[in-house]
Amino acid sequence: MCSDAKIFKVLDEYFKKLDTAPILPTGMFTSEGDKERYETLFMYAFRKYRAAIYHYENVKNFIKADEANAQKLLSPELENSQASKIVMRVSRTADHYAYELSAFLEALKSSVDFLATACTSHLPDIKFDSLKTLIRLVKKRHRTGPIFDEVKRNLEWLERLRSYRHHVVHRRIISTSSGYERRVIEGIAKTAIHPVIIPESPPPYIPDTRRRRAMEESLGFDSSWKEVRVNVVNGKEKILNYSFSYHPPDGFTAIEDFMESHLNSFKKFFTEIIHTLSGLNFRTCTNLK
Repeated sequence: MCSDAKIFKVLDEYFKKLDTAPILPTGMFTSEGDKERYETLFMYAFRKYRAAIYHYENVKNFIKADEANAQKLLSPELENSQASKIVMRVSRTADHYAYELSAFLEALKSSVDFLATACTSHLPDIKFDSLKTLIRLVKKRHRTGPIFDEVKRNLEWLERLRSYRHHVVHRRIISTSSGYERRVIEGIAKTAIHPVIIPESPPPYIPDTRRRRAMEESLGFDSSWKEVRVNVVNGKEKILNYSFSYHPPDGFTAIEDFMESHLNSFKKFFTEIIHTLSGLNFRTCTNLK
């Protein structure tokens, strides 16, 4: 997982370099206020990144709570029963996961927009306050240069983030559910958690009506099973041990994997942008030599 300490270290080193940047009538900074605004935009970006981490950590805590509840699913009487096989399943709506996902995407998108806004200090001929303009200039106008090239290198992820966030926040509310299964087979108890899954790609429109909910079937999971058997004296096989687990079906991913992947992609983009801007030595792209 991405490290707060590592990403803040990159930012802190850049701020130390910012302290020595000159204030000149024809320079990138014409006053101390310009430098303060520039630094503030990066801190806004970092704090929004921390907000995304907060929502990610909430999801991980939800999962831990589900796992703890799963262990309590069977009473001691059922665990110790003489039945050859007992299976109990629990599945329920878990909208709190979807709420955290929406807030996570909002925070990460906002962080990227603050980074893009900070880049405007190096691009005096362009004014914008979101990444959308930078992406359009790279894709449609084929602009090049240190900042545009960095956007191009991370373009696939940036567009995925913007698209997914737009669909979840403005087009559709994702429904999420959690569940787990407890099995006791020949006296051996095991538990498996159904991962909380979301679509890998921006979800399409699906009606959220009473009729739709009544007709909607539970989404199936891929499962894996492994068992070890030994022969007993009477010739019958007896299970010595076993394990089973559930995995997202094609086109879906576990919500925590989705969030972690985007956090790692953000860390890559953030550090690469800082390194690129550091190489500009607080000059505008029109004044490079």
